[in-house]
Amino acid sequence: MIKIIMSESEPLIYDSEFLPHVQIAIVFEENPQYKDLKPLFDEYGYGFMVPGKHLVIIDGEQFVNNFSADVLKFIEAHEIAHIIMGHDGPRSEEDEMDADLGAYILLKRKGKTDSIKTLLKHFKDRHGVRFSEDLLNRVKKHFLLPPQV
Repeated sequence: MIKIIMSESEPLIYDSEFLPHVQIAIVFEENPQYKDLKPLFDEYGYGFMVPGKHLVIIDGEQFVNNFSADVLKFIEAHEIAHIIMGHDGPRSEEDEMDADLGAYILLKRKGKTDSIKTLLKHFKDRHGVRFSEDLLNRVKKHFLLPPQV
């Protein structure tokens, strides 16, 4: 559910469906802070979580001409998985794969099959290995109960 839509120069903000006390902010180029955020998007990709702030910021410019709710939900689930697993420092390849595995679990719980297809389509390119449900053993301990982060 969309919580706030202020104007084109303001971010679109809503509560995450995966971890409701975390807000998702989708920021567009018209936002005055976008130029400060752009280097972070260049470094971290389409989105990143802000450690200690219960906030995920997503680059809205990625969706201007090619909006996909499935990709958006994959990015959201990936960033929420980082929060659930306590990743709050520089990211490693291992953290990124674990976040994708956590996203798979979150997306599956919510029945987001098209977002799961997006994740699976890019998994080998992103991590150098084919996805296997056996890989979920790496992260499942973090996702056994509803998250309390």
